[in-house]
Amino acid sequence: MTSVLSAYATARSSRSWPRDRIERHQQTLWRQMPLDDYPALKAFAGQKLSDLPIVDVADYRARFAAFNRHGLTQAAATAAAQAAEAGHPGELPDGLRAGFSTGTSGTQRGVFVTSPQERSTYMGSLLGKLMSPADLLTTQRVALCLRAGNDLYRPAIGPRVGFFPLTPDHGPLVEAIADFKPQVLIAPPQVLLSLAEAGKPAGCRRIFYGAEALNDTERAFITERLGARPDPIYQATEGFLGAPCRLGTLHLNEDSLIIERDDLGGGTFRPIVTDLKRRTQAVVRLRLDDVLWEMRCACGSRHAAVKPVCGRVQDAWTVDGRTTVWPDGIENEVAPHIAPSRRWIATQYHDRVTVACPDAGDAATIHERLNYFGVRTVEVPYDPALDFPKRRHVRRVS
Repeated sequence: MTSVLSAYATARSSRSWPRDRIERHQQTLWRQMPLDDYPALKAFAGQKLSDLPIVDVADYRARFAAFNRHGLTQAAATAAAQAAEAGHPGELPDGLRAGFSTGTSGTQRGVFVTSPQERSTYMGSLLGKLMSPADLLTTQRVALCLRAGNDLYRPAIGPRVGFFPLTPDHGPLVEAIADFKPQVLIAPPQVLLSLAEAGKPAGCRRIFYGAEALNDTERAFITERLGARPDPIYQATEGFLGAPCRLGTLHLNEDSLIIERDDLGGGTFRPIVTDLKRRTQAVVRLRLDDVLWEMRCACGSRHAAVKPVCGRVQDAWTVDGRTTVWPDGIENEVAPHIAPSRRWIATQYHDRVTVACPDAGDAATIHERLNYFGVRTVEVPYDPALDFPKRRHVRRVS
């Protein structure tokens, strides 16, 4: 409980820290990082962060054992995570627990391992970023929709949270969440859209989304139908990276992270993440595949503000052989012209763009809108399996 309260207090108070205090805090935590404990990093002990190599996600996951201090293999962690998803304890030595990400980055599903201390710190930070003390006192039911019903964090949360496993058929899931009558709801956009289409649950005070991109048209539809604005949470296999302020702007969690920028031009960047508090698995200068946009926010926080993740760098389209168009640029051209809850996928190959959706009328509209980019479009059958467990409207296959 002490870890939860301490992390909660830091998450709340750090919103008002000036920028120089944030940076001093980061450097203090960096000096406490036990790099000697990790085979991949021990040669860099005592060095400045900028002296360490940048690691991409695929390499990081392939060298799983080299980045954790317990010598755990990826096979052992994967087996424990699979057991947890099946409802079994899935425990590892020393109280460690394993879990999976909601989707994939590249071809390999991400697995992570946490200690009891880290789980408590995570929950304290999450609650501090999302809920005020008054919210904690008055909120009785929080609905959390995950890829699977893993009880990884249940001891740190308590009984007020209902876990709802993500399923391909959203009908029973919508009814289960509505029957729970949550006051706070955290779910992927695909679930929020199904709930909005059904017009329930009623009475949600706060709604948060993560794991997938949500375009402006979809966000407005959910707000209108459910009566609360969905705000972004930036969560990845590699950690809790960002949370919304009172205005709904996503701010990076710089009270526990250092996030460097791999500049992509035009205000966009790939985040290079160093988690200053995780110890079981070291996350040091890990370059993610997400595309972020710098922005300004009037809330007063000095934590960096960014637009919600607009897609993966691998899914950027190339137009006219030279112009890069990020996934949100494609979505913003298409989304206002079809119903927000409709499924569709546009995939660029080297010589064409395929369009897949269940509705023929939507397909014609999407073809018309994509003409703006001067690409050749071809209609293909829609496969619902491509939209589960992670939905991506815009893709690229090299």
